[in-house]
Amino acid sequence: YKKDKSPADESGGKMEAAWPGNGSDFNPHAPYRMYHGHHIPGFPQHPHRGFETITATMEGLIDHADSVGNAGRYGEGDVQWMTAGGGVVHGEMFPLVHADKPNHLRLFQIWLNLPSKSKMVQPSFAMFWNSDVPVYHTDDGKASVTVWAGDY
Repeated sequence: YKKDKSPADESGGKMEAAWPGNGSDFNPHAPYRMYHGHHIPGFPQHPHRGFETITATMEGLIDHADSVGNAGRYGEGDVQWMTAGGGVVHGEMFPLVHADKPNHLRLFQIWLNLPSKSKMVQPSFAMFWNSDVPVYHTDDGKASVTVWAGDY
């Protein structure tokens, strides 16, 4: 679970933080973190193999690019499902897109270990846009369930 309250972009439209990251900014008590990013918060290109990640966004934006040719910006309720399988290099960055207000980010990322017979499958990537992600509300409006995978 990631919840960051990054400040407004003060870089004149570069979507970068005004301070450089040191590559290991993971302070859980800070209002925001640079993680491994140097100018843009996030996780620059890094390898994965043998598992899947499900990234479910609730607030904010993510820029994704990978070695298989997938790239794009998603967020605000979108879900990304990436199967690393035999190996993929990818990056997830959290651009500071707003200059007039804070750039909040809230997401869950779930890592699923693939069974041994599937660890070397071809990498794949699927996007599920917010409008296609089912959300069910109780009749009294006191609770809701967002279904990121499977059926409800």
